[in-house]
Amino acid sequence: MKIAAFIFCLLSTIAYGWLLIPLIWCIPMTIKVYKAYKGEVTLSVGFKVCTLLFVSLIGGILLLCDKD
Repeated sequence: MKIAAFIFCLLSTIAYGWLLIPLIWCIPMTIKVYKAYKGEVTLSVGFKVCTLLFVSLIGGILLLCDKD
């Protein structure tokens, strides 16, 4: 599910590309989701909720449903 969440985060980051302020938190959060997909880091529940609120609704829900 992490790859699907990463794809939704990436699409949201591209959609927010014309706004500079949201990109300040979208790009690092998307990179961290990708690192979690690769297995380098673990994601906390707080990070997953912030992803749900600030980056991608569907991506955040998928991360919250993930068991890791």
